[in-house]
Amino acid sequence: MAGAGRRHPKSKTLITQHLTSPIPSMKSSILLFLAIAALSNRSDAFHLPASRTNNLLGRSHGILRVRGGDMATTTKLSSALAPVSEALVSGSPIRAVGALYAIASLTVLPLTLYRQAYSFSAMGSSVPAILVINTLAYGLRLASFIYMREQTVQSKKKIFKDLDKTECLKRIPLAMSVSLLYAFMTSPALFALRGTVAEGSALAKIQLVSAGVSVFGTLLEAVADQHKYLVKRGKDESDVFAGPTTWSYRLCRHPNYLGEILVWIGVFAGGSVSFGKSIVAWICGALGLWGILGIMFNASSRLDKKQEEKYGKQNAYIEWKKQVSFPIVPFVSSEPSLGPMK
Repeated sequence: MAGAGRRHPKSKTLITQHLTSPIPSMKSSILLFLAIAALSNRSDAFHLPASRTNNLLGRSHGILRVRGGDMATTTKLSSALAPVSEALVSGSPIRAVGALYAIASLTVLPLTLYRQAYSFSAMGSSVPAILVINTLAYGLRLASFIYMREQTVQSKKKIFKDLDKTECLKRIPLAMSVSLLYAFMTSPALFALRGTVAEGSALAKIQLVSAGVSVFGTLLEAVADQHKYLVKRGKDESDVFAGPTTWSYRLCRHPNYLGEILVWIGVFAGGSVSFGKSIVAWICGALGLWGILGIMFNASSRLDKKQEEKYGKQNAYIEWKKQVSFPIVPFVSSEPSLGPMK
């Protein structure tokens, strides 16, 4: 929606570098948090019978109460959000995805108008809840990491300032496009929350394994990001290759990207068991997965080219690249082409 040397924005590839800012997956997290809010009164591990939907919507104003708030304000907010809540909880698949898009747009657009780089990024004990909690944790972790990196790495501050040169009105199409991508990426988690999978069934086992893949991806990305940051800290302007070349960077050259890919493959696979025959769910989920895969593979390719230009004649880099010939996917030396996002 993740490394100290990643994301090198260019005007023609803004959407493909949506993780350059400290807000990337925070927006995905906000999206899922609001979906959780709409579903939070589901007592039976988020699997709400249709007969209880009206009761849920009637009580949803409790989620909006904050310390010092009054009932009148809470009721107004609840009424204003009722159509979105209803769409998320019990609307048709296309209405549910539309609600996610509306939430994403309301989150992304103001942030983009304030600062263009901020348009970029990415509950119970049931397995669908694990998917959502992990995505929320992924977003919060990534947002805090990139914010820290922006504050401590001068080249990142410059990238943000350069992006802010775009006029506010010209940022709106970008914000709306990125919002749609976020909605598609997170839609499988929403359908997982709305769906019901028989306990102990093959589909339930697939969902559990998928949640595990997503959690592992979050951990891998976090470790790889922090490792790269520590190794390159204070060497941002150096022309000498410093690595990292150990730990997860022996697995592939961009394990942080691999982690992110695993996060979203897990989310898609875990949610897909609840898609059923819904064409909308399959199309939206697949487009979201295709979008983030394209972003990661193309970002990897750009970073490889950048490193080759900078370190290509240095023995340390040459030796590491010989030992680790896999850009992202272990044992796969070439990256797939996923469309015109380069």
